[in-house]
Amino acid sequence: MTSFLLLLLGCDPVATVPATPTDEPVDPDPPTLPLPEGCVPNEAVFDTNIAPVVAEACGDCHGETPRFGAPMRLVTYADLVAYDTEVLGELMDSTMPPGNATPMEHAAKDTLVSWASCGELHAPPHDGLIANRPVFEAGEEPPPGTTPLDITADPQSIGPDVLDDYRSFDFTGLVDQDRFIRRIEPLIDDSRVLHHITLKDDDTGIYYYAWAPGTGPIAFPDGGVRITPTTRLEVEIHYNNGAGVTDAVDSSGIRLFLGDPVGTEWAVASPQSWLINVPPFGTGEANYTCTIDEPMHVLAGMPHMHRIGSSFSHTIVRAGGTQESLISLTGWSFEAQYIYAMGVDLAPGDLLHLRCSYENDGPDRVFAGEGTSDEMCYDFLYVSPASAAQQCSGPF
Repeated sequence: MTSFLLLLLGCDPVATVPATPTDEPVDPDPPTLPLPEGCVPNEAVFDTNIAPVVAEACGDCHGETPRFGAPMRLVTYADLVAYDTEVLGELMDSTMPPGNATPMEHAAKDTLVSWASCGELHAPPHDGLIANRPVFEAGEEPPPGTTPLDITADPQSIGPDVLDDYRSFDFTGLVDQDRFIRRIEPLIDDSRVLHHITLKDDDTGIYYYAWAPGTGPIAFPDGGVRITPTTRLEVEIHYNNGAGVTDAVDSSGIRLFLGDPVGTEWAVASPQSWLINVPPFGTGEANYTCTIDEPMHVLAGMPHMHRIGSSFSHTIVRAGGTQESLISLTGWSFEAQYIYAMGVDLAPGDLLHLRCSYENDGPDRVFAGEGTSDEMCYDFLYVSPASAAQQCSGPF
C-alpha cells in the first residue's frame, strides 16, 4: 500500500540534498499503526485544523492537479482518511518527513497525529534531539514522610478549534510555614489535548520544572527546594486539540511533595542571556559567562529555549584552563525540554560559558522575551548549597 506520508511529504521539488545510495532493500510495507477502536477522524475540523497543514506540507505536489510525479491529490477529507494508518506509522517512528524535505514544525506534526488517532496519540517530541547527558531519573516513589500538594488548573474547556493555546494559572498561600519541595511530578488529566506543562516562581521567573511527553519527575536527595508562605507559583499549560475532540475538559497541573525544611537546601541557579537578536531568515547566538566564587554541586539541569532554538551548550572552564561539557544539545526541540542528570562539582575560579544558537526561518526579527514567539537562553540548574545559586542568576 502506498504510504500516505511518503505522498504527503516526500515530494520536495526545491530540495537540493541528493539521495544517498544504499544497498539496503526498500521496505515495501511502510510502518502502520492500527487506529484506536472506533476512531473516525473528525471531518468537522478538517478545514480548520488539517487542511492548512496538509496544504503547506504537500501543496506543491499533491494539490488539485498533482505535480512532480505525485500519484494522487491530497486535498479533501476523503483523500486523507484512506491512508490514516500510514499517517500514524510514518510520523510516530519519525521516518517522515524524509531528510531531503522541509521539516515540519512539531505543532503541525502533532496536529496530524492527534487528528488521525482521534486524540489518542501525539507526535514524538524529541525528533533529532541529541544530548550528551542522560535524562534525570527520580524513581517511582516519593520521599518518605512527605505530603502531596496538587496545584491544578480549574476545569478548562478545550474546544475543537483550539490549536497552540497557552494558559497560565497562579497559586499563592500554598503553605503556612516554610517547607521543602522534595519532589515534583506532573498531573495528567486529558492527555488528548495536553501538550506540555511548566512550573515557575512568579516573582523570580525561575522555572522549577517542565513536563513534556517522556519527562519524568525531579526529586531532591536529602532535602529540597524551599517554599514559603509568600511564594507565588505559576503553572502554564500548552493545549493543542488537533484531533478536534468535542468533549475535552482538562484540569492538569503539578503535584508537589512537601516535607520539613531539614537536610540539604537546594535552589535553582539560572545562568541566562537576554542579548538575543535573530534576523529574519537568519541565524543568531546568545552567550553568557559566569565566574564561580562559591563552591557548588550541580545535581541536574534543564536547558530552556523557545521555538527557533537549534543547539545549546554549557561548558565548564576549570581554573586550570581545562574544559569539559556540563551539557550539550543538538537538534533542539521546544517540545522536549527535559531535565538532565549532571552530578558535577564546581570550585571557585571555574567559569561556566553558556551558548544558545538559533535558526529563524520566519520573516520577523526575533528578540528575547517571555512569549513563545520570542526567545530565551537559560540553563536552570538544581544546585546546593542554596546560597551558591545567586552567583549565576539574574537577567543579563
